Amino acid sequence: MGQILLIGIAAGAASALLVAGVAAGTMLAVPLYYLAPLPIMVAGLAFSHWAGLIGVAVAGLGLALAFGSTLLVAYLVATGGPAWVLAYAALLARAEPAGRGGLVWLPIPALVLLAAALATVGTIVGLLSVATDLETYRAAVKTAFDAFVQAEAGSSGLAPADAANMASLVASVLPPMAGVLSMVTQILCLYLAGRAAMLSGRLARPWPDLAGLRLPQAASLALAVIVAASVAPGMVGLSASVAGGTLLTGFALAGFAVIHFLSRGRSARPLILTAVWVATAALGWPVLVVAVLGLIDTMFDLRTRFGTAGGPPAANDR
Repeated sequence: MGQILLIGIAAGAASALLVAGVAAGTMLAVPLYYLAPLPIMVAGLAFSHWAGLIGVAVAGLGLALAFGSTLLVAYLVATGGPAWVLAYAALLARAEPAGRGGLVWLPIPALVLLAAALATVGTIVGLLSVATDLETYRAAVKTAFDAFVQAEAGSSGLAPADAANMASLVASVLPPMAGVLSMVTQILCLYLAGRAAMLSGRLARPWPDLAGLRLPQAASLALAVIVAASVAPGMVGLSASVAGGTLLTGFALAGFAVIHFLSRGRSARPLILTAVWVATAALGWPVLVVAVLGLIDTMFDLRTRFGTAGGPPAANDR
């Protein structure tokens, strides 16, 4: 127990320091902020969920003492809390004689959907902390945007009409973008923590076949409902756009998995994967095509129709 306590304290201190740089206004610390979930996840996956929980408590307490209760709530909802939940969920398993090692672990699609849900909740909580109605929220974004433009461009800023239109656009896309960024951050940190735990020989579950990731068909129905809800007026529609963005990110991950799976055993595999990832990173919009591919695979199982023999599906982890 003493070791778990020390590891938890160390993980919490590391996570708090990564967050504190941004809270203190250090712009150079912004990239490091996105690694704040990583220490909590490493502690949870490689040692014990208790170590991860202690880490969240230590980080939250430290941030509250240094910066106040607002940052404590933000950390618990958007960073530390989701990190611990995902690490804990990744090690959930049930006994199954036919499973690998007599166990069937929580499917990877469930982890992806859980990450989407956590990112959605965290973003909506942050959104409501800014304003509880759409007009107040838009006014707050416009004020911040005008201040930014004035600071960057000085007297040669945008025309008032252009500035108003741009501020309106930013207000619309900012929440779903924040949700997507939060989800991608948590997923990436979970992957890195899992690899670190596996390389150290401390990962309890077998490494899953990530190329077998496929979201359940119910997720496609949920996406349709969310898209319909996103046109609703007020904060309901804006909140639905956050959920739509995170769920679409889940389908994008499934789409990348399809590409990795279908390219197995093909001589052009390195070229295909390099082209897809570079185009996505450079242009951005190809991720929408990949998300559509993931959605199509959910409904029609492209891997069975066109794929070669691969590893066990991540949905089973057997």
